[in-house]
Amino acid sequence: MYTHTDHEQEGNFFAVPDLWKLSLFAANADHVTNSLVKLDPYGCNEGSIGFLKEAKLTLPDLETFQYGPLQDLPSLESSSISPSDEKPDGSKPEANEDVWAFARYADYFPSVQKPRTWERFYNRDINEKSPYLSEAGPRAFDAALVAGIETEVVKEATPEPRIVQSDRLLAALLQLGMGRASSIFTYDTGKQSFQSIFGHLRMSGYTEESFRSLTDVFIEHGNHFVALAGFVEMVYAKNSPSTTLVALAATVSSISSVLLSYLGDASSMLRSVLQLQALFSKVEKVLNYVSNLVKELPTSGTDAEILSVVYCCCQDLEQSESWLRATFEHVLSRVSKPWLGSVGSYIGLNTYTSASCDATLLMHTQDIDVQAEAAHDKPQLKVMPNFISKEDSEKLLQTHNSLEFLQKNCSSHILTDPIKSHSVDSPGLEWHFTWTDIERIEAKARTYEANILEAMNEKRSWQEPSTAASNTVKGRSVLEFDPFMVPENLRQTDILDSDNIFELPASKLRPEVEGGSLEDFLIRTLNENSARDLPSNASVPPLSVIPLLSFSPIISTQARIINLACLRLLFKEHSLRDHFQLQWHFHLFGDGVFASRVSQALFDPDLESAERRKGHRRIGKIGLKLGSRSSWPPASSELRISLMGILSECYSSSPRAAFNGKRSGELPGDLSFAIRDISEAEIKRCMDPDSIEALDFLRLQYKASSPLDAVLTASSLGKYDTIFKLLLRVKRMLFVVNQLASNVRSRAKNKNHVDLFTQRFSFEAHHFVTTINEYFFGVAIGATWSGFERDIADIERKLDNDETAYQVSSHEGVHQLHVRHEEVLDRMLSGLLLRKRQEQAMMVLEEIFRTILRFVKTKQEMNPYQSRGMPSFDSKEDWYHQFRNNVRIFIEVCKGLSDKQVGYTARQSAVRSGAGNIDQLLLMLEMNNFYSRPVDSISNTHFVVAHRYPFLHPQG
Repeated sequence: MYTHTDHEQEGNFFAVPDLWKLSLFAANADHVTNSLVKLDPYGCNEGSIGFLKEAKLTLPDLETFQYGPLQDLPSLESSSISPSDEKPDGSKPEANEDVWAFARYADYFPSVQKPRTWERFYNRDINEKSPYLSEAGPRAFDAALVAGIETEVVKEATPEPRIVQSDRLLAALLQLGMGRASSIFTYDTGKQSFQSIFGHLRMSGYTEESFRSLTDVFIEHGNHFVALAGFVEMVYAKNSPSTTLVALAATVSSISSVLLSYLGDASSMLRSVLQLQALFSKVEKVLNYVSNLVKELPTSGTDAEILSVVYCCCQDLEQSESWLRATFEHVLSRVSKPWLGSVGSYIGLNTYTSASCDATLLMHTQDIDVQAEAAHDKPQLKVMPNFISKEDSEKLLQTHNSLEFLQKNCSSHILTDPIKSHSVDSPGLEWHFTWTDIERIEAKARTYEANILEAMNEKRSWQEPSTAASNTVKGRSVLEFDPFMVPENLRQTDILDSDNIFELPASKLRPEVEGGSLEDFLIRTLNENSARDLPSNASVPPLSVIPLLSFSPIISTQARIINLACLRLLFKEHSLRDHFQLQWHFHLFGDGVFASRVSQALFDPDLESAERRKGHRRIGKIGLKLGSRSSWPPASSELRISLMGILSECYSSSPRAAFNGKRSGELPGDLSFAIRDISEAEIKRCMDPDSIEALDFLRLQYKASSPLDAVLTASSLGKYDTIFKLLLRVKRMLFVVNQLASNVRSRAKNKNHVDLFTQRFSFEAHHFVTTINEYFFGVAIGATWSGFERDIADIERKLDNDETAYQVSSHEGVHQLHVRHEEVLDRMLSGLLLRKRQEQAMMVLEEIFRTILRFVKTKQEMNPYQSRGMPSFDSKEDWYHQFRNNVRIFIEVCKGLSDKQVGYTARQSAVRSGAGNIDQLLLMLEMNNFYSRPVDSISNTHFVVAHRYPFLHPQG
């Protein structure tokens, strides 16, 4: 209590009231000395300094004090070891021994206690007790708890805990943290947690609450170890676990073994709880993340889902300590190794067999039939882990399909032959987490590409590579030696060379088997200062780009190599470009001679009819004479006679007619005219010779042989057939309007009267049909095909020269060629108004064609077609108005289609690139909005027609 007396001493800042008063907790206060020391510079011989609290501190007498030189000390050479310096066993220290390092001889004085207070310094036999609780030791703390210092809430809530001997409880806590039962803690399978056998316990010097919190931490550690062991056993107990799941279980088992071994080795050094907590500091971090990883795994997840969870766990640790991040990078690398090896084998990288798994994985799966299936398991490439980009995923799938295509059609190729493929050491898909490793894998990919291209160009057979790797014998992995896969002349040599396998060190055979890379790294990490040699997080690539940098060089290289082999097979050995030209010449009417001869054979009225007539002998050229005969459809014999020789003669005159392996007179793909399979309703429409569908039964039959069917698929041929049917209709309409215009001109020249509506109808119909013909053949088909032809020519240019073969990219393969071909056909369909969304425009166009055909038939027979359900018009003016109205509607529909193209995405616009083509069609049909104006009067019409076509109204 601060009193008035204290106020009088306020000038002395160091004055403390009752400084020498003993603590209330000091037992036997009358007999306990005070450990706070008052120093006496004169060294009074009072026995203990603690009793000199009444002594006065005085300075030396300055008058009698003399300064002078100190006495010389003996030199080091002259000093000697006194007999008192002898060790307890009688031996003397060596001459060069540091006699002051008495700590070295502490073991020789086990009974001597070190002085800790001034009282004990002067009297070692004194039995003192400190009055302070912090210096009294754990027993005083326990006595204080018993005396009632702990709070009443704690007293009432829990019974008095037992105090267990510290060393035994410390050992039990260590076993608890390792997931092991002891005489104090046991595992309750029902609660799936460790429990104390004796209920409430505590260690001397700890309250129950602090010890319970400490125990809870180690219970959690023990539960983690038990859960991880249960996960491993569950995986091994499955009938057919995936290799990725087995690899994860083996990795978890390895981590648990390393952690337990580390804790067990350090158990002998434990003396306190603080040491125990420090021992578990790093173990706790690794254990918690591994446990969380196992908990986040899906119940029945695929390899892709398991790897995605592991990768996400690594991403969470990207900004954590370097050692922890590197540890889980090792985990990711090991767990994904079976899947990456399977993917590598899937795309032709000969790096994955059952022997390529880790030794730890194989050791733990001896009773599981996984090894036999490991090399044959095909990964589900349609479902990829989240670290594989969409582009790489598509590239993997396409590369695998191309490899199967190559295997099916050229099994002796170096990329598909298991003997020849070993002549070139191929890299594998592996994780690389540093810039140095990434640069190394890029260089390895370039070397592999150069070697495999050289082997492909030289077409060399199986042979020993020029530079054998350290882990191979005669160019093949020593663990993949198979005498039955080796030619007879080399089998004996390989058997002799195989004797040297047992002399090679284990690291040369399979580094990852000896590897223990994860185990060794984790052991080093658990030791002190192990993270000094690790690169910082700022000096390594971000984990988000590591998959791209690690896998893309190998995947892209393999894709380029396989694409090159497939393209050479298609273009050089099977002349794919000639087959493309075949479709262009015949299905798309790119051959003018063929188009002219087909039109003549089908429509020319001057040819001899192919119909059989009794007593009539056919002389000269024979045709079907569509539009000039009453009976329809023609018989199959008529078709055969009329179209005989057209295809073969036109094909033989083609400059690229030489197909390898084709007999004389045999067309590629068995190209021929055939009858299309159509429905009953379509058959009825085909039976009318005056309908636009009269020739819909006629088709070109072409069958693409293997391997051409990979590009010229059934879907592609169906689109060719659809285009051919429309172009055949256009050819017929072009022939009809040409005949109509010719008749009108001939009548006008013969000074026969031609009414103005007939003139306008014939010339406007001619303009419309010829415009449609020019647009279809020149823009929709011609311009589109010319761009595709340039792409094909560029691919052939790259394949012609070995130096330009490197220019074939990973995006130029069989699949990409097929897609490009389909896109070209889709653009043609869009330009030809054959897409489903353009159905309305095509319906109007067909109605315009029907109107023209009916008008021509009316002029020939002067029949209103009432019996056939066709519209009846009283005059030619009605026919003209009907035609003009249909053309106006057609233009409006096309304008609407052109406006809708604005809302499509870039890809849709590419496929529907007919938008720009339709604009060209509108421009070709009318530049001055002619069809949007009303029909002119007769006088104006007469003036316009006479002005534009003066030969129709000759003077005089």
